[in-house]
Amino acid sequence: MLEELHEDLKLYLDRDTDLGDFIKHPLLFWAGYDDSFIEVVNSAYKAKLKEAEKARKAKKWENWLMLHERPYRLDAFMSIASELDKKDYWQLLSYIWIDAEFPTVNKDIWIQLFTRKLPNKRKLMNGKERRVLARLPDKDINVFRGYGDEEHADGISWTLSYEKAEEFAKRWGSEDAKIAEGMCKKEDILAFLNGRNEEEIIIDPEKVRVLRSQGILITN
Repeated sequence: MLEELHEDLKLYLDRDTDLGDFIKHPLLFWAGYDDSFIEVVNSAYKAKLKEAEKARKAKKWENWLMLHERPYRLDAFMSIASELDKKDYWQLLSYIWIDAEFPTVNKDIWIQLFTRKLPNKRKLMNGKERRVLARLPDKDINVFRGYGDEEHADGISWTLSYEKAEEFAKRWGSEDAKIAEGMCKKEDILAFLNGRNEEEIIIDPEKVRVLRSQGILITN
């Protein structure tokens, strides 16, 4: 009898995508799938599932999150948030934020996670990041946000660097790309993160007073 695709994977099999049939399970992505791959796909999934169960049982939360495919890591984090000690909560939140590909998506969820009233929030940032934040003026902090279209104008990720905002605005090559310039107060900043050298300010966009938004020239 021929082996069948694992039951866990069947619900996550998308037929006829741009990449052919595509498995998009939280623990396993497989592009260009066809039935000739059943045995190897099942084997890969079972191995990863075993590792995930082992990591969760041992409460090795970072390992457990990393075993999830990137688009599912936010959901995975939320599923264990109540089990985390306070230090792990903030450190892992910082990790999945920096790792996220499209953080503008799920903006309201991110704001809720960053504004939870839990102790040890200093662990969201490393020592150098905390010192940079402490040195910022109490108010009238100039921040910038680069975006490709109006749909992504209203995000929680800003930067102290105009050049970095310009880089983000140009990333998608859109004719609608703009850079927003705004002002904020230090007390409203949720975090300063520089793990990607982006001088990133995490803040509820409602706390930013936008001064202007200007289009930029996209050159090939």
